[in-house]
Amino acid sequence: MKYDLVLTGGEVLDPSAGYSGIMDIGINAGKIAAVAPAIPAEQARRSISAKGFLVTPGLVDMHAHVFVNGHDMGDRTDHFCSCSGVTTMCDAGSAGSSNFAGLRQVLDNDVRTRVRAFVNLSAIGITGTSRGGELQHFPYADPEGCARTISENPDLAIGVKLRFGPGLVWEYSAEPVKLARRTADMAGGVPMMMHITDSPVPLPDLIEHMKPGDIVTHCYHGRAHGIMGQEKQFLLPQVIEAQKAGIIFDCAHGRNHFNFRMIERALDQGFLPDTISTDLTMMSATKGPVWDLPTTMSKLLHFGLPLAEIIRRSTAAPAKIMGYEGTVGTLKPGANADISVFELRDGAFELRDSDGDTITAKRRLIPQMTLKDGRVWYQRPAE
Repeated sequence: MKYDLVLTGGEVLDPSAGYSGIMDIGINAGKIAAVAPAIPAEQARRSISAKGFLVTPGLVDMHAHVFVNGHDMGDRTDHFCSCSGVTTMCDAGSAGSSNFAGLRQVLDNDVRTRVRAFVNLSAIGITGTSRGGELQHFPYADPEGCARTISENPDLAIGVKLRFGPGLVWEYSAEPVKLARRTADMAGGVPMMMHITDSPVPLPDLIEHMKPGDIVTHCYHGRAHGIMGQEKQFLLPQVIEAQKAGIIFDCAHGRNHFNFRMIERALDQGFLPDTISTDLTMMSATKGPVWDLPTTMSKLLHFGLPLAEIIRRSTAAPAKIMGYEGTVGTLKPGANADISVFELRDGAFELRDSDGDTITAKRRLIPQMTLKDGRVWYQRPAE
């Protein structure tokens, strides 16, 4: 037999590979072996029909959290990922130098989802406390330890994470950003990801200290000093230029960072997120308004972002940032056979943003099946 499995008759959409149309996908030894209009059934040990469904690369969530407070999704990460079509995830700074080994242990022993991580500039990582955020007290900053952790974990750690906002940093100036950037340089020039919501400092004053390849996450929040400044009407020219220069803008929904009015204005002015992600935690996965990556994608679909661009920004684009270009987030032959199958369901779906506003979407992505490394990882129960 030429193939272990053939997924047949689905509407394949993978803009990074140039696929769009009804096709079969042949899988062998956990890899994509062929994508073609038709693959003879006798060439496969097993076939699964995807007729009537949308077939995409396995989703890649650029910003989520496995290990906030030393646990959060933890060993339930696979549950939340598999049933939402996510095969690969980036932990966005849950752990710092002092507890990164704990994150590593959970990932090595309890999680099948493919994960890479940013290391928090704070030694303690994102740890809930009534006394403030992880960098409110400067002694928690550990640039040397952060850089060392990245260097010692090259298969897992990919960059430096800084959360900038009220109660999160020791001073409201560009100094925390400068320190995070120096730390990224110290670690070999890796990317730096900056959380920015309700900032006490204008965004242009912070992004001027970032480099191409660095990431501004939560770009669609509707609070102070965002991509449209305080007026919240027009994109700041510095933001437009930063994106053109290679600064990456990630939407990262989260419980506090996704505002429908901001999204609508930004998309109307041609500002698209470079990556689409969830900022998923146990709470936002079980109580909303995030729920999962397909729900976040459906919200952007409602506001007119083309489906092909949504898929690109939820697969190939984040995979490249995470160091998986060509092997994850694509259906090209030779890539890992990570595949998501969705129903693009018509109806009336009430969806909510982080500020309590709602929309009624006419279409929604409903996960039907997830394959990881060529094996069926999740299949939606019959309704």
